[in-house]
Amino acid sequence: MEPGYALRCTIGVAIPLVAATLLGDPALGVAGAIGAFITGFTSLQGVYRTRLTAMLFAALGMAATSFIGSLAGHSSPAIVAATVLAGYACGTIGQLGPAASTVALNSFVAFVLFSSRPLGPEQALIQSACVLGGGLVQAVLLLIAWPAARRGVERAALADVYRNLASYARGIAENPETAPPITPLATARQVLADPQPFARSGEIARVNRLLEDAEVIRKRLGALAAGAPRGLPRTLAESLDAIARVLMGSDEAVPAFAFAPDDDAHRFAAADLASHVRDAAEAATMLARGRVPNVHLLSKPRPGPYVQTHIDWLSRDALRFALVAGIAMILGRHFAAERGYWIALTAALVLKPDFQTTFVRGVGRIGGTLVGAVVAGFAVALVRGHPALQVAGVLTTAAAAYLTFNPNYALFTIAITSFVVMILSMQGVAGTTTIEQRVLDTLAGGALAMIGFLALPSWERKRTRPLLGDLLDAQRRLADAILAAYANPSPSARKTIAAARTAIWKVRTAVETSIDRTRHEPTSHHTIGAARALRILAATQRFALANLVLETALETQRLPAPPAALTAFAAALDDEMAELARALRASRAPRCGPRLREERARLEAELDARDPEQRLVLDAVGGYAEAIARLRRLLGARSSTA
Repeated sequence: MEPGYALRCTIGVAIPLVAATLLGDPALGVAGAIGAFITGFTSLQGVYRTRLTAMLFAALGMAATSFIGSLAGHSSPAIVAATVLAGYACGTIGQLGPAASTVALNSFVAFVLFSSRPLGPEQALIQSACVLGGGLVQAVLLLIAWPAARRGVERAALADVYRNLASYARGIAENPETAPPITPLATARQVLADPQPFARSGEIARVNRLLEDAEVIRKRLGALAAGAPRGLPRTLAESLDAIARVLMGSDEAVPAFAFAPDDDAHRFAAADLASHVRDAAEAATMLARGRVPNVHLLSKPRPGPYVQTHIDWLSRDALRFALVAGIAMILGRHFAAERGYWIALTAALVLKPDFQTTFVRGVGRIGGTLVGAVVAGFAVALVRGHPALQVAGVLTTAAAAYLTFNPNYALFTIAITSFVVMILSMQGVAGTTTIEQRVLDTLAGGALAMIGFLALPSWERKRTRPLLGDLLDAQRRLADAILAAYANPSPSARKTIAAARTAIWKVRTAVETSIDRTRHEPTSHHTIGAARALRILAATQRFALANLVLETALETQRLPAPPAALTAFAAALDDEMAELARALRASRAPRCGPRLREERARLEAELDARDPEQRLVLDAVGGYAEAIARLRRLLGARSSTA
């Protein structure tokens, strides 16, 4: 639970309701309260400027859609046509990323809610202005909360990075072939890319210094894990954990860390690792002046790993959402105009682009909506005619919705359903429908969403194989960039390596999400299974560790002049990985040739294994070959010489 965030957003909902109550007409504040309530959930997206931008777009979007919904509500054909267009826009805009998806869905929800109360142009315009005002109230409260956060957002993100690095350091001895974590670093990167406008330049420099140290520590740990060093001291994990605690306000001292491995090939990486741990400890101590507040008025940042900028104008997700929303509105208006919004609202909340969220979490949504409809029905009957009690009930359900959004979606659905029923009952709209009607509408909307997904499915399992192919290609490009930099080091080569590494992070995040969703889908004999996909993903980690070994060597020591055979080996490695990626996408066995084995043997003949630096290159080359051999077996290669 995030009580500080819930308190801030509930205050935003209370302002228009309390102001209208003091004026003697609580119903005047309903539109503003709805705008503030929905905008509060939009403030979960982004960090600082990105969060504020999402809230402003949501407020403007809801103002526009509420105006259209109120005007179109007079006519069933008009509201159905508008619902289809709004549903298509929601599904299409949602392709731009998590923040855009949230803004689009919230705007669609506002459209459906306000379609239940048809108004004339002048009244609809006033109502839309109130919705916009409620959203702006939440935006102002967010601005006020920024200085009070005391850089807690940045420090919490960095602390999570160092905790994960400490956990990885502890597990190296047990599982040395696991690549270091990337998700916490990807999140911290986006948090620090959106700095607080009120932060001082020195503080921004320190948090960026901590992130740079964390990225270097991650690479050095990966290189040491690939070399399987003996005796990696426990003080490393203790130091990293202590840095995380210092960032969150602890006064403890970070224990010193020093490591001199027996293997000379990794001596420079170990020394560089120790220096960056010391530097991170110093930066954390300088940054952490005072404990981070226990009650965070800003919610924990949840930036999407990476933002998609491509829009498919005829995507199946958008067309399915538009079709289901239109049919739901037709069914609702068939029964009664005043309750017609409920089926469409339930369908919109249940229907998602993937099977897992639509069906697995959809059951919780439907169950929570049913319980919420019953609870709110009784609550409305008790508080009807008592304005103060109605306002108190609305604020209670709003606070419950904000508090339960993260811990339990079923409880959140109960709370948000109760809020919708109670807030609309203040205007005499649809809160008066019977509990039986509400239950039937909920079941109809949920069933329609699930039927719509099965009628026009978008199976995640069809994306997993191509995404794994993309991951192999991304790793191939990084290996090629590292080997090219080894042969011809230059500033531009370092930039190419950094860009290739970021591309791997993007694809790997998408692959992990895809496999997780595939595990919850019905099995199919024509697509790759989740278990096999996980084994392929695990095999790529050995390749990633070989990349980290060579990249670390480029940064920490003076490598010998590259032998002529290295260029030929790099070309053979590139061709082999490209063939594996093509075979994976085409669902066929790869065509394995002897070229990579021959070039590796030629390279080994030119390098001296007794020299530590040259032995490090040989270790990385062996890692590449081992990873490719595993991938060949997993993809069904029948080569006896692999």
